[in-house]
Amino acid sequence: MAKKQNGSKAAETVAKLQNQIAETEKANAALLRSVAAEAQAVDATFEATTTSLATKKQGKVAKFIQNVEAKNTRTHRVSVDFGGGMVAQASTELINLGVRALGRWSPDSWLGENSDILQGAPHFILGLGVYIAEMASRKNMVMPSTTREVMSEASKLFSQLGFSNLVRALRIRYGDGKQKDLDLQALQQEAAKLRQMNQELLQKAGGPK
Repeated sequence: MAKKQNGSKAAETVAKLQNQIAETEKANAALLRSVAAEAQAVDATFEATTTSLATKKQGKVAKFIQNVEAKNTRTHRVSVDFGGGMVAQASTELINLGVRALGRWSPDSWLGENSDILQGAPHFILGLGVYIAEMASRKNMVMPSTTREVMSEASKLFSQLGFSNLVRALRIRYGDGKQKDLDLQALQQEAAKLRQMNQELLQKAGGPK
């Protein structure tokens, strides 16, 4: 009787172990399916993200190419070049008109004595500074707006006009200084001749009769 009871308990224990093993296998299978599903979901998300990034990049490249084509049309280039040139020329002439007026109003002041330099040097410095700042602030792969293009062209021409005026003023000053030296030498030579002639006349006037 005891043997039967022991055999029955052993069978129950074996059955429980088999049930636990079966449940464990089911749990493992469910876990594997869950992991596989999550892996598929991650792969799908990665593919979707990659596709989205590629699509956005292609869209940016296409938009950039479209903007480049639009910025290089004849109408756009003429508008930018002509607009920038007019702004630079008009601003230069207006500023120089004011500088000359102030110089005539006070000719003996520092402003009056240096009005020729002031019609070139500030333009060159200001225009060059604006041009460098505008170019340095541009973003890569982003075409500048028409306003920025006109401003860049105007600042470049404004600086060049100022440099041209500055060089002309310095050349005139150098030429005037050189001419003054020549005039002074000529006057000194003429004065020496007059003194010599006067001396000769005095000698003749004071000689024996």
